Amino acid sequence: MKEETSDTLKKQVYDALFSDIIKGAYNIDTILTEKFLMEKYGVSRAPIREALTQLTGAHILASIPRQGYKILQPSEEELIEIIKFRSALECSFLENNFMFINKDCIRELRASCADYAKCPANDFMSHWYCNIQFHLKLFSMYGNHYAYRLLEEALNIQTIFFVQKKFGATMDLHLAFVDYLERGDIVTAASLLRADIDRLLVPANPPTPVEQSK
Repeated sequence: MKEETSDTLKKQVYDALFSDIIKGAYNIDTILTEKFLMEKYGVSRAPIREALTQLTGAHILASIPRQGYKILQPSEEELIEIIKFRSALECSFLENNFMFINKDCIRELRASCADYAKCPANDFMSHWYCNIQFHLKLFSMYGNHYAYRLLEEALNIQTIFFVQKKFGATMDLHLAFVDYLERGDIVTAASLLRADIDRLLVPANPPTPVEQSK
């Protein structure tokens, strides 16, 4: 990896490592060490350590003392919580900020739907990536950078789960959502958005209730 400015190099290392993780380049039981990653990406310890710190903070990796870093394996219960969080977050922001969505935004969302239509039929990662880009594109229109980062983190955790499960994402509701959004029917648009998020996983068993501390 070509040596460039410190910040640029850190971002390149982070992007490369995260991309390899979500594409399944590493077995889920692999212990990633700084030395191994330095050799793989051809960079010094500092940018590797920075990338590992960021991925740990985003709950993609877990630090194992004196060993290295392990890819986290979110449970179905954790995934259900993320889906509920996303549903509340995305639908609430839509209902309260739809006035910021203009014709250019609608055009961009339709282009995202078109990108999905071009994905190979059996390429589940391409489908899921297009799904992520659609939701992030929509949310970016509200201008809340903090909430955007929370959504991005939730989607990243879901990505790890779906890579492990080889779960495909569909976007058949997205185009209908955009149609109602363009018409100004926010109630129906929000209903379609919620349905799109909530159908990502139908758990075999209900989540275990959180016990109240005594």
